[in-house]
Amino acid sequence: VQGCSHGELDNIYEAIIQSEKESGTKVDLLICCGDFQAVRNEYDLKCMKVPKKHQHMASFWEYYKGDKIAPVLTIFIGGNHEASNHNWELYYGGWVAPSIYYLGCAGVVRIGGLRIGGISGIYKKYDYHKGHFELPPLDSNEVTITIYNYFF
Repeated sequence: VQGCSHGELDNIYEAIIQSEKESGTKVDLLICCGDFQAVRNEYDLKCMKVPKKHQHMASFWEYYKGDKIAPVLTIFIGGNHEASNHNWELYYGGWVAPSIYYLGCAGVVRIGGLRIGGISGIYKKYDYHKGHFELPPLDSNEVTITIYNYFF
């Protein structure tokens, strides 16, 4: 299980491979818990609510493009620092790259005999009852104000 990955898949997968070599144990599944940052291109960067100094492409785009393949099945939920336009395209979840699956706004999958559920977003008490206001196509001037909050 990985916390915020911030799009740095190369570093995470290298650590997994190193751990497998040292322990002799195969990792079957990586679960990333928010701030995955599935940034495919420059437009996605503009749709991500982070300070400018943290807006960079990282390595996810290489997996999206198919130049690299994840060495382990990877499942993730979204956080509040996401390319919200990309996640919104897969509201109900879906494959973002070979071997990398987004659970969607809320989703459940079964991997072997394990059922995994997740809810994307963050809880903010003062925004909880407001609802979502953004609509596609998302614009960098308005995006990610409420899109990453979850509501029930």
